[in-house]
Amino acid sequence: MGKENFVIEGTVDKKLMVEQIRLAARQFAMLYFHFTKVLYEAYGAEKAKELVRQTVFDQAVERSDLMRQKAVAEGKATDTVADFMSVIDLPLCGWIPQWGEDHCPYAEVWRGYIEQYPWFQEFATFYCDVIDTTTIENFTKHMSHRITNNVITQGQSCEREYFDSESVREGRYTYQGKA
Repeated sequence: MGKENFVIEGTVDKKLMVEQIRLAARQFAMLYFHFTKVLYEAYGAEKAKELVRQTVFDQAVERSDLMRQKAVAEGKATDTVADFMSVIDLPLCGWIPQWGEDHCPYAEVWRGYIEQYPWFQEFATFYCDVIDTTTIENFTKHMSHRITNNVITQGQSCEREYFDSESVREGRYTYQGKA
């Protein structure tokens, strides 16, 4: 039976939905940690960081290509953060701003790993830097971004700033080909 024949009936309790989304996010966060740990132990920090950068960069390009295609198909623009957010592919109802430092399910998991493996802090924040920067760069083709606060390391919320970038306009992305 294909997806087109599957009918969803009824409603889902919001608490259950949030729990399920966060469980899935936990699995991803654990996978990312173990992926980086294997690379770190096999190749050392520098080579592991390069391999992680390439992997996350490629994922970000694929994600943002799909979001861009969706926006175009829906007749939306691809120029602004609002355009990006209108087609974002994250289940944002699993990110709860009122939960402060635990609003991000990845950060909640990764901080626990950092306690035991301090080297992982660089890789945890690196994921956020690469994925978030690359998705907005590839989606808009003219904007870049930097995280100014990340709950993995401090604070109650992730903060960021977006800006126009001549390099991005010229097709050069921040994390393309470098760690």
